[in-house]
Amino acid sequence: MAENTSGMRPKMGDSSITLPVTFDYSGGRRDSKRSKTLWAVIVGIVGVIIGIGILFNKEGNIAVNLILGAMFLYAVALLIRFGFLKEGKIRKGYINLADKDYQCNTNSVWGIYDISSQYPYYCRFRNGKSGLFIRLNKDVILGKYSESEYEHYEAIGDALNLAGASRVQICHIDYMDNVGTDERLEESFINLSEVDNPDVKGVLTDMFSYLQNQMMLRVTTFDVYLFLWNGSDISAWNTIQRILSCFLEANYRSYHILDQSDLRELTKTLYNIHDFSVVDATSHAFATGEYRGVVPIRKIMSDGTEEVYNKTIEQKKEERAMAMKEQELKKQEIKNRKERKKSKKDKKEEEFDLFD
Repeated sequence: MAENTSGMRPKMGDSSITLPVTFDYSGGRRDSKRSKTLWAVIVGIVGVIIGIGILFNKEGNIAVNLILGAMFLYAVALLIRFGFLKEGKIRKGYINLADKDYQCNTNSVWGIYDISSQYPYYCRFRNGKSGLFIRLNKDVILGKYSESEYEHYEAIGDALNLAGASRVQICHIDYMDNVGTDERLEESFINLSEVDNPDVKGVLTDMFSYLQNQMMLRVTTFDVYLFLWNGSDISAWNTIQRILSCFLEANYRSYHILDQSDLRELTKTLYNIHDFSVVDATSHAFATGEYRGVVPIRKIMSDGTEEVYNKTIEQKKEERAMAMKEQELKKQEIKNRKERKKSKKDKKEEEFDLFD
């Protein structure tokens, strides 16, 4: 990379750099959403004011003003809902998702419709772009850590500058997961076959197994980047090779381009599918704890007989209704008994008065 003397390229030990100021930023997706929301609010306020003005127009008929005002406000509401807030698009998405029983199609995860079967495994996206998923295997830093860290990020900066100058987009895929192990451990396992002493071989095998298990639990030994571009694959591949050369000057020892199988494993890791167990989900589906889960109602045997475990919601509602009805009848019966006792008592007192 050419030396930059404008102060934008930091040196070892610098805590600040000089950045140019520009005012031609057109905004991203978040700014566009805020702009649409702001326009929706403005149009809504103006529409309500005009609609109220139409309703209370003294020159027109009250009935006509009412109809015109209602029609105007309805038109403003439609403009806001479908013009600014895109309700039609959102509703269509919900309908499609409901039609598919809320199951997301795997093709919509990456938006890829084709992956080349030959190296370098070009991915074709539905938006017209092409891309490569590349895994960069991390190296180990020994010695002067501060200098190595500076050189690492300096090399990454050169790679990103080269990509920006050539209009190749780079997306870093953050795993947020513990994935894989170091390739050098696997090489060490292979070299263990050359050890003749069984005791030494057993000790070394246990050591390497322990290291591998610890790395599986705590260490992510590689990064994955997605390179995207429009246009020629040959030109993009030449640029990506130069970018990868910059990355290899950082704390990366090698790279690997993901094919269709590797991309499938990457998707399983990102969406935590590799930890999903159908057997565990089935066995815990009927478990009840702090919250009420799925409740089995009955089991139908192969011969057609049924074994009832629980009652349905409708049956429980009917039982509660019957219990409430019986309770009301008991209350009414107690009330009637009290009234009859009171009537008999009053009748006896009246008889005593007659005898007196």
